[in-house]
Amino acid sequence: MSRKKFLLYIFIIASSFSFSQTYEDVLRYNSFTYEGTARFNSMGGAFGALGGDVSAISINPASSSVFLDSEIAISLNYKNQKINNILNSSKSKSKNDLFSFGGLGAVLVYENKKSKLSVGYNLNILGDFNSSFRLSGNNNNGIDSYFLYYADGIPSEDLLIYEDETTQSVYKYLGNNYGFADQQAFLGYQSYVINQAGEDSNNYISNSSYNNLNQNLEVTRIGNHLKHSVNLGTSFNKNLFAGVNINYHETNFEETKTFQENGYADDSKVERVLLKENLLALGNGISIQIGTIVKIKQLRLGISYTSPTELKIEEENSQYIESDIREKDGLITYIIDPNTINIYDDYKLTLPSKSLFSLAYIFGKKGLISFDYEVTKFNNSKFDDNNSKDSYLNSLNYSIKNKFAGLSESIRLGGEYRIKNLNLRGGYFSYKGPDSNIDNKINGISAGLGINFGYTDFDFGITKSNNYNQNRMFTRGLTNNYSIEDDTYSFYASFSIKL
Repeated sequence: MSRKKFLLYIFIIASSFSFSQTYEDVLRYNSFTYEGTARFNSMGGAFGALGGDVSAISINPASSSVFLDSEIAISLNYKNQKINNILNSSKSKSKNDLFSFGGLGAVLVYENKKSKLSVGYNLNILGDFNSSFRLSGNNNNGIDSYFLYYADGIPSEDLLIYEDETTQSVYKYLGNNYGFADQQAFLGYQSYVINQAGEDSNNYISNSSYNNLNQNLEVTRIGNHLKHSVNLGTSFNKNLFAGVNINYHETNFEETKTFQENGYADDSKVERVLLKENLLALGNGISIQIGTIVKIKQLRLGISYTSPTELKIEEENSQYIESDIREKDGLITYIIDPNTINIYDDYKLTLPSKSLFSLAYIFGKKGLISFDYEVTKFNNSKFDDNNSKDSYLNSLNYSIKNKFAGLSESIRLGGEYRIKNLNLRGGYFSYKGPDSNIDNKINGISAGLGINFGYTDFDFGITKSNNYNQNRMFTRGLTNNYSIEDDTYSFYASFSIKL
């Protein structure tokens, strides 16, 4: 018996939805913190009512119309990250040192006696995905549960490799004709992690026996979410400012995940399993921002709104598994390497709108204090593709509506004190995620200084942030939560010049 071969190439197009998407993607691609100039970051990013900084354009488009002179600014940053991971009370530690481009912005001001017009551009890093960590701990739930979840109901003959076939050809065939679930069942079956419950059965059982497994997870992520803002601003008088942004979003995310477990019982047929996966996601989309700033003597009021962002995302993944299996002749290592990149149909992910409310008070020429409150309604997010009746997409959207029912809130507080040409700054920022059952939060403090030389400014800043979030080992079967807590010191340096 043999199935017909349709595929000759390593790249394939999956005929069904990939199942690699999860409702957590909504959190990944959204911005919880903002990167910008050293001045912007050292004041906690609280610039919604202030303007006058190129990075402020990203949170309130009216910011450009506050500028008195044309200006260009560039920023660099360095991050030192210490990570603590927890799986079932077992702790692991990792650290990262990252150097990156902080941002770029420019504002051109055109003003006469009757009107004022500003044109701006800002490149802002909404999400920095670069990180790596290792997790080790004990668990009473194994990788067999992952494969059993996908294998349930799949005909066993689909998972066999016949005489004129190869691992690669079967894996490709299943991906093109049945999708991601059948590929996972194939990997679990061919590695002998799972087996048929009986002859001619479409049900499966585990070949593993365990009470408490030792599990190791190593994750490396690279990429970012960039927002390019093209800005137009104006002032109707000296007290009322308005602006609009057209934002182009581009995101690139690559994750390599290596999972390994051992510690099986003496009577277990399986002794060790290693599963390696690589995911690459590329996306782009458009959003619109409008905003205003009002001056009332020393008081500043700011409001801005960001429209939903519809990201069009392309995804591809590859997999590899090896297992140590006890046979009559001893321990045998099975390596299942499809050597195949699955390229999936594009899909759309709509990210929610954001509303920002800001308040600031100016103490003459001595200093200022500023407060931002930003709210995001995550349950307005949704997945979509060309098939609106896709049952998996519908289940994801249902999960989003229920799990993200709460509001996501960001609070930013900043202050600045001027001593001649020296500016001293400080700030605080806090973020709370929308999922009441999964604790996701960020808290941080900041400080910095700036030196003014007339037409040029040198600014330096430092932030210390604590980021705590919970993740799932896998999206199906082995869904145990693990937590990541990282303490990150970020150092910023900016140079700006008035034109």
